[in-house]
Amino acid sequence: MLRVILFQVAISVTVGLVFLSTGFEKPASSLFGGLLSIVNTLLLARSINQAGVAAKEQRKDKSAFVLFKSLFLRIAIILIGFYFGIVYLKMDALQILVAFALSQLGYVFYKTKY
Repeated sequence: MLRVILFQVAISVTVGLVFLSTGFEKPASSLFGGLLSIVNTLLLARSINQAGVAAKEQRKDKSAFVLFKSLFLRIAIILIGFYFGIVYLKMDALQILVAFALSQLGYVFYKTKY
């Protein structure tokens, strides 16, 4: 799990440096987008662990409910994070979205690789 998070951090920093080299002034926006992606990854890992425990206890309905609840929680946190970063912190929306999307793709590719 730590490797996946470090991979996502590396992607976020790289995106920030690319935006910085192209004239954008706030690379922190890219780091914020990457942070949202990392939070999403940690919440997903937590819910999978909880669902696994429920499945071991032969409680398939609870296992499915945990995953379903986690999906809505993660979506809500991400949307609130985007709103907070763009509206209140006045960060660049493009950087946040690109860093988040690439970090999520990095998660998918890294997880399927290992």
